[in-house]
Amino acid sequence: MAEELQTLLDRIQSEGVEKANARAAEIVAEAEKKAAETIALAEKKAAETKAAAEADAATLRARAEQSLAQAGRDVRLAISQAIQETLERVLLRDVSAAMRDPALVARCAEEVVKAMPSGAELAVASANAEAVAAHLRASLAADAAAGVRVAPSDDVTAGFRVFVQDGRVEHDFTAEAVAGALARGVGPTLAALAFGKSGN
Repeated sequence: MAEELQTLLDRIQSEGVEKANARAAEIVAEAEKKAAETIALAEKKAAETKAAAEADAATLRARAEQSLAQAGRDVRLAISQAIQETLERVLLRDVSAAMRDPALVARCAEEVVKAMPSGAELAVASANAEAVAAHLRASLAADAAAGVRVAPSDDVTAGFRVFVQDGRVEHDFTAEAVAGALARGVGPTLAALAFGKSGN
């Protein structure tokens, strides 16, 4: 009887140990599974965070490049405008000084009048009107000179304006108009030279 009891006790103990070992194995397996899931989730989250950070960095880099390109365009535009304005000021100053000379105005007016139909009227600075009229009378044939009228104008400080067809058509050779035309022609070339580009 004692042997049977011992056998029963040994079997109960053996089954208890086996159950305990099986439960322990289940607990370890569950823990390993949860740990693996947690690691996989953490790795996925880390990958997503890294991808989002890289995307944000790429967006910021693209915006920075766009801002830098825009700033470069703005600087080039500002420099081009400064070149144009400086050129216009210098040209206006120099052209005005040159076109206040009655002899130069008279010679220019003569060439313009030769190319115009008869009946042209010249508006010149009051200070130059007499000299220009005298030059045209002396240099043009009598008929051509008779068809040209020179009128002093308070609106013209340097150079002259030519009116034909009873004043309906005007050609502006004032210092402002000549300087403006020169600046429009030369300004883009100077700006291109300043930025090391050829062409427009």
